[in-house]
Amino acid sequence: MSDTALLPATSTDLEKAIVGASGLSGLNPEIIATLWNPNTCPATALPWFAWGLSVDEWDANWDEATQRRVIAASIDIHRHKGTVAAVRRALTALGHTGHLIEWWQQSPPGQPHTFLADVEVDSRGIDIATQIEIERQIIAVKPVRSHFAMRLISSSYCGARIANAVLTGEDITVLPYTIEEADAPAPSLHIGIGVQAWGTATIYPQGT
Repeated sequence: MSDTALLPATSTDLEKAIVGASGLSGLNPEIIATLWNPNTCPATALPWFAWGLSVDEWDANWDEATQRRVIAASIDIHRHKGTVAAVRRALTALGHTGHLIEWWQQSPPGQPHTFLADVEVDSRGIDIATQIEIERQIIAVKPVRSHFAMRLISSSYCGARIANAVLTGEDITVLPYTIEEADAPAPSLHIGIGVQAWGTATIYPQGT
């Protein structure tokens, strides 16, 4: 497909020159259908997508998943801009969880038109750049008249694995059968006596 294939027949030389200079050679028209979807838009076009939706805060250093979340949340944030819901949605798009406590919810009540923003940064840690980024995001969507104080809450979670094993056994020794006690009837006594006697006699003739 040539660079000017998508131009109408009445296009001017200037329009043709712009197309030629924009480097759109080889562009598949089917890609156009994916450009306005934050899940399918090519990664290289995400900054322009964000610009087209008037995303208030954008950082080219964000990872691709964060960029897509921010773009996907942009329309809903603009619809509810200036509300607590918009601030929470903006923080969620950055991957943080925010809890907002308005002045009348505090004990004792705070100054009117102020709120406290508790932002959980999980176990990712926090640095100055991240803190400034969160503050800018809140400022961009909060009510203009409101002032806020921010607390950053870092928490980490670890899993504990507990194993328990119970081993039980019995040691059995088999010995030959031994009679330890026996009952027997009284023994009967039989006595026998035998007497044997003998003698020797010698007989001689008379007169000898």
